[in-house]
Amino acid sequence: MIKLFLENFVLLFIAIDPLSLLPIFASFAHGLNRKDLMTLCLRTGLTAFMILLIFWVFGSQILNLMGISINSFKIAGGMFLLFIAYEMLFEKRQQRRKETAEKAMDDEALTSLATFPLAIPLIAGPGAITIAMLLSEKSTQSISFQLIGFSPVFIIILLTVLSIWISGRITEKLPSSVLGVLQRVFGLLLGALAIEFIIQGLRQTFSI
Repeated sequence: MIKLFLENFVLLFIAIDPLSLLPIFASFAHGLNRKDLMTLCLRTGLTAFMILLIFWVFGSQILNLMGISINSFKIAGGMFLLFIAYEMLFEKRQQRRKETAEKAMDDEALTSLATFPLAIPLIAGPGAITIAMLLSEKSTQSISFQLIGFSPVFIIILLTVLSIWISGRITEKLPSSVLGVLQRVFGLLLGALAIEFIIQGLRQTFSI
């Protein structure tokens, strides 16, 4: 069981990679007050956890029922991330933040941000969903094996929530000029990640 836990933890950690997402999280956490940041962390973590739990338990049945392949997730997720990357590069998101930085975000705005793009596809993206479904099928021997096999999901989601919280604290200590540069740099990296999602989806769909 220890071997199962360690294997699943490593695979899921690589798929979600909360450390490399920290700078991207910082772009979204900038301008939020402490209360809104806490709400964003909790809602993002809960949403991502529920998505991975659903696909762990019902993933294969859902995709077969709807006739959807995981490659479609990669292409669609990549296209949405491209739009977010464009906004980061040209400060479209920053303009909106300047209008709301002085006041708390409403529940609808926080829920929307927590759901997309933080929970989907940055955390519970195509890679994490695919690995969750594959690991679920590998851990079907008993309920105890399922619990041990799924426990890394819970731990890594907690680490990811911590990453969002830390990113928000980091942005408080950086001058706006530095944040502007970082936002453009990581907007470019996010755009590259989006292209990778699309290329992988197209390559696997058309066997290129």
